[in-house]
Amino acid sequence: MVGLGRWSYTIAEAIQSSPLLRLVTCFTRTPAKREEFSQKFGCGQEESYEAVLRNPAVEAVVLVTPNNTHAEQAMQAAAHGKHIRVDKPVATTIADARSMISACEKAGVVLSVAAPYRFTRGMRFFRKMVDEGALGVLAMAEANYSNDRGYFYTPKDWQWYNSGSPGGPLIQVAVHQIDSLYYLFGPVRRVSARFSKVMTKSEIPDVCVLWLEFESGLLGTLGTSFVSPTTKKGRFTLFLNAYGSEANLYHDRWDGLFVLRRGADNKERVPLEEYAGSGHIQANLEDFARAVREGRPPEVGGPEGLHVLAIIRAAMRSAETGQPVDVAEVLAE
Repeated sequence: MVGLGRWSYTIAEAIQSSPLLRLVTCFTRTPAKREEFSQKFGCGQEESYEAVLRNPAVEAVVLVTPNNTHAEQAMQAAAHGKHIRVDKPVATTIADARSMISACEKAGVVLSVAAPYRFTRGMRFFRKMVDEGALGVLAMAEANYSNDRGYFYTPKDWQWYNSGSPGGPLIQVAVHQIDSLYYLFGPVRRVSARFSKVMTKSEIPDVCVLWLEFESGLLGTLGTSFVSPTTKKGRFTLFLNAYGSEANLYHDRWDGLFVLRRGADNKERVPLEEYAGSGHIQANLEDFARAVREGRPPEVGGPEGLHVLAIIRAAMRSAETGQPVDVAEVLAE
């Protein structure tokens, strides 16, 4: 494990819950943080990233590091023959993402990009209903991922700056919803977007809205904010809905999955038992582990991460120019 911030603890807990994974060692630049993490999870600790890569017991690295460091760290790992699981987004620029993919292909190592929300049972069942045609002809989709993280960033945090977190909540949290929309409905052709600064003090925007045109012709919207309430139980806004000629499907991360069928008076709950806690994160990590063992691409690898990043970069360009931007134009750079 490389990078020992708040989120790394959640990932480490998911690793320890899995029979397919073992946490060998950890690294961050602050010795006290390394010691605390090592003691909590019973793993070793290294004084440098290079030491992690030289450790013969390490088969793969899990990078939970600032977005704009992913490329260099991933390419170093690939050069040492280590498989890589990088936190989302894959990188902050298209050039960096392509360099990562190329380095991993040449080294013959697996590159996996974190995309845990598509592994929730709700999203899996959502995909099943879409694939089976239960919604009829799809008309539109909408999604939102909003919380209050923007209030807590300070100049000490890399998320405060455009260099580390370009696009603000879009690249930090709504990236999950972009991946889920991609998983459910396929590639995006064209993006229009607007960003705004409502309340927070950092360099990054705190509100963003995207209009999406999928290659299938489906239209969609995505909203995200860093100024929205989070409950005392840690619940924030995270939903994805699809509207069809025969039914509408509504997925809320906390309330579950509901369907409204043509002719029905009310929505009905879709019966399914969602993962408890971070089970979806474990499922995502286990797909990575199986990809390594089976010599296959992971479900969300470099190409998928690249397409998601291209949508984000297209949104940023659209906001700058005031014009729709084709994803293919961004990918051609």
